[in-house]
Amino acid sequence: MCVVLKRLEALLCTAALLCGAPALAQVTAALQNPDVLAAGSAGAPGSPDSLTTKPPPPLSGFLRIGLESGAGLIGGAAVGVFSEWAFSGTLGTQNNTTQTQRFTSLFGAPLGVAVGAPLAVTLTGYTLNEHGSFLVSWLASMAGLAVGGSVYLAATNLSDSQAAKGTYALALLLPVVGAVLGYELSARAADAPPPPKGPTFVPSVFLSPSGGGAAVAGRF
Repeated sequence: MCVVLKRLEALLCTAALLCGAPALAQVTAALQNPDVLAAGSAGAPGSPDSLTTKPPPPLSGFLRIGLESGAGLIGGAAVGVFSEWAFSGTLGTQNNTTQTQRFTSLFGAPLGVAVGAPLAVTLTGYTLNEHGSFLVSWLASMAGLAVGGSVYLAATNLSDSQAAKGTYALALLLPVVGAVLGYELSARAADAPPPPKGPTFVPSVFLSPSGGGAAVAGRF
């Protein structure tokens, strides 16, 4: 704005030198017109209108879920590998029972996935300006782990085939699916408009020259 005023002063001085006092009076009167001032300040560089930027359009649901799923796979894999290594070093030793060693070798990685996937999904949703819940995402991921682990244990107890052992992939993938679903459901619930309020009733007491009384006032 200061730059614009300085330029106007320079123009006024030039007009005064070239055209004399009548031209200067006309220019001054034009500059004092509110419409002219409003038109000049609306699009001036540095004005609030010129600095206002439109918010970026929201991502489509398909792209948003794709980003969250990719982040869940990467985060779950990273924490799953670390969890497998940590569990194998602490529990998978000669001093533990066979059942403990088997559980460690089977579910060390899925337990890590059930923690890393919801964490990565929540962080990705936060960067996308989503309002999901990490707690809901983690609970849904643990539910996916329970389903995938149950299917794997049931299949391997019934058969020793490669197909039955292949169901172990469900124990690794279902926690990621549960993390994404839990976060999306909680985010959509947070974005939903609040339900309309029902009628309210308030007890009231009134006094008058002839006596008093009590009533119930309601708003519908």
